[in-house]
Amino acid sequence: MKIWIKILQGFGYVWLILAGILIFMGIIGVWIKSGFSGVQAILSPFNIINWLVMVITLAPGIGALMWAEKLQIKTNKISNI
Repeated sequence: MKIWIKILQGFGYVWLILAGILIFMGIIGVWIKSGFSGVQAILSPFNIINWLVMVITLAPGIGALMWAEKLQIKTNKISNI
């Protein structure tokens, strides 16, 4: 069970790092193409589609870390009994 916790944690951290790099590269690309006003447009709180896509991009990593934490708590409860 502990190996699955480590695998989930590793997957979660790698996913979040790669997704963060991808999002950052996208922002840099918009900056190069459209300038600061383009970056303001995509990071606007009213640009719901962009925020939804970012949440969907980050969700697997966050979900894996949450699942690993639940498994860790479950493993600790079992070992304390």
